Amino acid sequence: MSIPELITTWLRLTPDRLQTAIDCLYQLADLPSPLSQRSSPVGFKRIPIGTVALIYEAIPELSIIAAGMCWKAGNALILKGGSEVTHTQNTIGEILQEVLKKYDLPPATLQEVPKGTAIKDILTQEKYLRLVIPYGRPSYVQQILKQSTVAVLPSAMGNCYLYVSPSGNLDKALDMILQSRNQAPDPVSAIEKVILHRSWLENQSFPRFLLQLQQKNLRLKGCELTRGATWQLGEPFDSLIVPEDKWHHSYLDNTLALKIVDHLEEAITWINLYSSGHCDVILTDSLKESQAFANQVNSSIIYINHFIPFKRSHQSAYFSVALGMTSIKSRGGSRSPGLIDVEALTMTKRVFVD
Repeated sequence: MSIPELITTWLRLTPDRLQTAIDCLYQLADLPSPLSQRSSPVGFKRIPIGTVALIYEAIPELSIIAAGMCWKAGNALILKGGSEVTHTQNTIGEILQEVLKKYDLPPATLQEVPKGTAIKDILTQEKYLRLVIPYGRPSYVQQILKQSTVAVLPSAMGNCYLYVSPSGNLDKALDMILQSRNQAPDPVSAIEKVILHRSWLENQSFPRFLLQLQQKNLRLKGCELTRGATWQLGEPFDSLIVPEDKWHHSYLDNTLALKIVDHLEEAITWINLYSSGHCDVILTDSLKESQAFANQVNSSIIYINHFIPFKRSHQSAYFSVALGMTSIKSRGGSRSPGLIDVEALTMTKRVFVD
């Protein structure tokens, strides 16, 4: 059976991707210990989770970053990669074991699952395993969620929504869409669905917006109203109608779906039904609209009039090192919604002092 092109891309451990993993390790080393931080002034203390399993479909550098994050949080790590990544994973595992030996750390701090071991055999080890992080395409993650009896922190990818209100800016929307897709190798926070207020159909800039999207090699899909708008252009748009039950799918390619709504409330309802729930965006000049969007959209991260694409090695006031993102909607995601960072690999206990 042939390997999908997306997975083939993920399997490539290029110098740039290896450097990203190394940068993450340096950043982790500079971070304060999450265990030394009080999560509350009333007696909560952060402690390690215990043993964490990363079960990933491809992207071998994830194992390096996950090891650094787990060790920073005082956890042990179990690695299980897809069959195609076995040889790369073995090499990475050998190097990581040398690091453990150099610093007199227990070899059991890192364990690789032997080839041929069924994933289900890992997912039912509640006695030894405290948390499973599945990483891959949404179908892969859902499969692990269904099988696991251990707590799961599921990763989310793609299917982020952007709503453009009547007071929004299409040039800014175009920049956000393109910026969100400039993530390698996996489009974690890619804007794949755009909802526009009906008033944009009468705006002269709307046909130009659609043409610019196509010129950037985006394959347009949409609703009946957006397909009608493309007929005016005389261009060979592939404006296919998206069935309602497909609006929750992550494309993870160059596809972009557009939908027209009559008001903000309709957009919020649609996003809450079909977004992955880890990152959604609004463009508006209205304070009332931005507040309603922030309060009512059920998503881990909300952006208002700006957008920061996901990066694993992120030096900013907002983010640090993260393995991926998780949705507030998913089972297990509500445990630590947003970034799968070092703090997400800890838990809290309450200490009472007389």
